Amino acid sequence: GRIGQPMTFGFSRTRAVIAALLVGLLVGSAAVGDLREVSAGDLKPTESQRQATVMLTKVVDKFHYRRLPLDDAMSEKILKRYLESLDPNRSFFSQKDVDGFAAYRHKLDDALRAGDLDPAFMIFQAFRQRVDERTAYALQLLKGKFDFTANERYEFDREKSDWVRDRAALDDLWRKRVKNDALSLRLAGKSDDEIRDTLRKRYEGVARRTRQFTGEDVFQTFANAYTVSIEPHTGYMSPRTSENFDISMRLSLEGIGAVLRSENENTVVQRTVPGGPAAL
Repeated sequence: GRIGQPMTFGFSRTRAVIAALLVGLLVGSAAVGDLREVSAGDLKPTESQRQATVMLTKVVDKFHYRRLPLDDAMSEKILKRYLESLDPNRSFFSQKDVDGFAAYRHKLDDALRAGDLDPAFMIFQAFRQRVDERTAYALQLLKGKFDFTANERYEFDREKSDWVRDRAALDDLWRKRVKNDALSLRLAGKSDDEIRDTLRKRYEGVARRTRQFTGEDVFQTFANAYTVSIEPHTGYMSPRTSENFDISMRLSLEGIGAVLRSENENTVVQRTVPGGPAAL
């Protein structure tokens, strides 16, 4: 993959310095557009990611305009940001899970300095397991019927809500979520079979996309939890993300002139661009 600018701090000089420092560390990252599922056993930090982590902390300490100490207080912020990045709507982790991660609350600062990414990958493995569990539960619910006469309330946006207490509370949350999704499709005129088929594909897609997370994706998410904890406009970019960022800034992309989308495991051509190679 193309390296580009692996990190950005919002000003060009620092971007150039970081790119020069990290270019040799990040060769061999995930290929652009790789949609294969990654086995749980293959989700491990690489030596280059460990080295990049150590370099990241040194570059931030030396070049960032906010000189915030990497201490226990910062470690708490990083853990909070990381969990919110993985589960922003608080629909997969429970408070019991979060309490279990408290062992890392004051250790992530030391881990970052040492290039120890094991805590980040262990938390992601737990998240991936929870996604699989919630998906399986949702698919099971689709086999039954819903009581739309009950007076219930479903909280759609849970970004600022508390984590639910435990697995039983998660089951109830997802029962209402699936029921709400089914009701929305029914109001849109879908038949029961169409509702089940649509929601089955939707929930399976959530699990599939999570299993497509590569080690580089996990690393980037954790690195961003650190940089955003310093201030919200500081971010780490993997080579793949850096290339996509450059494309969006240029508003151009050289290719065959086709608009594509992903449908389950297949790439579908939506349309061709008039005058482009594919159209011609």
